[in-house]
Amino acid sequence: MSMELMVKAMKTKVGNPLRKLVLVKLADNASDQGECWPSYQHIADQCEISRSTVKVHIRELEKSGFLRREFRRKGELNQSNVFHLDLDGGAAAASGGGASENPPGASENPGGGAAAAPRTSHSFEPVIEPKPLSKPDVMEGFDRFWKLYPRKVNKTPAEKAWAKLHVTPELFNVIAQSLAKQISSIDWLKSNGQFIPHPASWLNGKRWEDELIPGTAGKPSRHTGFDQIDYEEGLELDDQGNYRIAGNGQ
Repeated sequence: MSMELMVKAMKTKVGNPLRKLVLVKLADNASDQGECWPSYQHIADQCEISRSTVKVHIRELEKSGFLRREFRRKGELNQSNVFHLDLDGGAAAASGGGASENPPGASENPGGGAAAAPRTSHSFEPVIEPKPLSKPDVMEGFDRFWKLYPRKVNKTPAEKAWAKLHVTPELFNVIAQSLAKQISSIDWLKSNGQFIPHPASWLNGKRWEDELIPGTAGKPSRHTGFDQIDYEEGLELDDQGNYRIAGNGQ
């Protein structure tokens, strides 16, 4: 935690109470150099808002110059972004860009203490999460699904099927856990995977809801451990061909 950044974040006007909360949380995680790399889900959990709302406010903070995102990858897998905070350079951009999103009466507040605030009643103005400024990414999570699915054919129809599902993080976890079980089922193990359905058919049929017959002990699948994976950190293969959590040396 950087106390200097925390103080600056508390004094910085960003034009929206939830956006201010996200900025303070980033400052709480940041080093003295202004760098931090919390996941979107961690920020959402700590601020008690949705993951999509966190993304909206981070994009707006980036547009206003308060932060810069550094996208990281490990091979084909995405990792948590590195956020570089700049609470000095972004102040000028915020003074004009975010003012329209203030709650009623906020533009009249000169920025002083409690006595300087306008005498406005907020009894009929509950704080709610703002509507996203852009449509959610319907393809979010597809690359991770494609990485996990053992039969990689007809990718374009699979992408269309994924887009229609509007997969939430909760649904993705259900899909991934079910996929981990089906990979070791009798039907998927026999004949070198000949009977594994195409990914588009599997998605369109909501096949993650299927009841399965467990695989035999004599035919273990090399695709194991998916239900224990931290999907934010990604996957990697060990020397024996088994999937495991990236960076786990066991």
